[in-house]
Amino acid sequence: MSNFLDQFILEDVAKNCPKQFVAYHKCISENHEDPSQCVFRQKDLAVCIKEKVPSVQKVMQNCGTQMARYEQCVRDHMATRTINENCLGLLEEMRQCAEKQVSGVRPINEL
Repeated sequence: MSNFLDQFILEDVAKNCPKQFVAYHKCISENHEDPSQCVFRQKDLAVCIKEKVPSVQKVMQNCGTQMARYEQCVRDHMATRTINENCLGLLEEMRQCAEKQVSGVRPINEL
């Protein structure tokens, strides 16, 4: 089911933020040796996603608690590099919540 969620949100981002989406991916492809050159494009895309992508807005509104717990876990375990051991369960909870937000909708490639 996670592939469905990823595909659906990716399509929603591309549909609602096409200029930022293309600019970011073009920058990454041109700077694959140093993707840090694309931070400004990444920020532009992130702003657009938060403001204009309905599926992401719904997930953020309804799964904010799960997202916050996962983000805190990542921060807490980054230095020890034990994110996988400690945070995968929280990631799964967050993904399950997100999948419920888009249930009943199919990605374009499945229509």
